Amino acid sequence: MNRLISWLQSVLVRVLLTLSLVGIAFLLSATFGYGNSFQAQAEPLTPEATQYQVNSKDSPFRDDDQEKVNQLFEDNKQPQTAPETTQKIGDNLTKPAKGIKQNIESIGDTVREKLNLDQPIYPGTKEFLNDVQDIAE
Repeated sequence: MNRLISWLQSVLVRVLLTLSLVGIAFLLSATFGYGNSFQAQAEPLTPEATQYQVNSKDSPFRDDDQEKVNQLFEDNKQPQTAPETTQKIGDNLTKPAKGIKQNIESIGDTVREKLNLDQPIYPGTKEFLNDVQDIAE
């Protein structure tokens, strides 16, 4: 009886392991996708077949996107003024940036004052820097 139970357990573990590996293999194959690679990539051989291709030059179904884009560009050459609501939104978006810029500038001024960055360099420091530069040369 114990042999039967241990045999069933080992078979069950093997089945579960096999099924999980097969499932992972299917998921990986679907993830890395081979779906579009099986489509036909051949060029048509007859003039009649080229008419049924959407992107061919001879096709009556061709949508010339570049011509549409050029036409839209010609129609909209003159810049239009933004509507009032758009201007309000833009102003609301730039207000925090302007405030932050002013805060940073005021902090920079405070740091400049605390470090005495506007004061001339001490002559002894200039002599030391010149000596170091002469030694380096």
